[in-house]
Amino acid sequence: MSQTILSRALTVIDAISKSTEGLRFSEVAKILDNPSPTTVNKILKELVHADVLEKTPSGRYALGWKIYFWGRAMGRKNEPIQYIREHMRRLHGAFHASVNLFTCVDDRMFCLESFMDPESPSLWQAGQSLELRLPVLGAVFFIPPDRLRDDAFIEAELQRHRHPASPEDARRMIDHAASTGVQNDFALFYPGMHRFSVPLRENGRPVMALGLGIMPARLAEDGLEARIVDALRDAQYKIEDIMNEN
Repeated sequence: MSQTILSRALTVIDAISKSTEGLRFSEVAKILDNPSPTTVNKILKELVHADVLEKTPSGRYALGWKIYFWGRAMGRKNEPIQYIREHMRRLHGAFHASVNLFTCVDDRMFCLESFMDPESPSLWQAGQSLELRLPVLGAVFFIPPDRLRDDAFIEAELQRHRHPASPEDARRMIDHAASTGVQNDFALFYPGMHRFSVPLRENGRPVMALGLGIMPARLAEDGLEARIVDALRDAQYKIEDIMNEN
């Protein structure tokens, strides 16, 4: 992009960030003092291609998922992220297991941070902002309760994964998470990996989840599962206190 186009693109991003519903093509053009439609189209096309913006089903342009990760990059200097990392490091050291921080954006799951278990070859190759290849059911706390009661939604989500679980198993997992506040995936999504997770809520809304993955054979150790759950809950409470202290 030329400097002129770049300046206009930044103007578009700023204007859209202030709109709750996004902006239509004509509204973007007006903000840019009505340049040629070709120029407006070029700016929007470039920004959508880069995932900075997205075009909604209603035809409006809204902020894309990449904005979330830009915000997260800025937040790395802030206390909450550093505090979360410290708890992740403690969990990793206490249980010699993989510990992951992830989120869900537009029905896609992303790994934000990961401390890996070197003894587990079945884990995905984690990295910052890595899209996870498992259905949204891998983190039920991000899904509205009415969708979790929709059998068609559950079956469709399970089919997204290369190791589909049965709807009955998924329902058992969902009910367990609803009653305990801790998701236990019962090794449904990755053979050889048993995952536990808790939501991290900001102003009452889940924005991230803290997870721990461990090989099922290790859970035969007396009391290990209960210790993992207690440690995750303890980390959850302490992290949420920091996230919501203002």
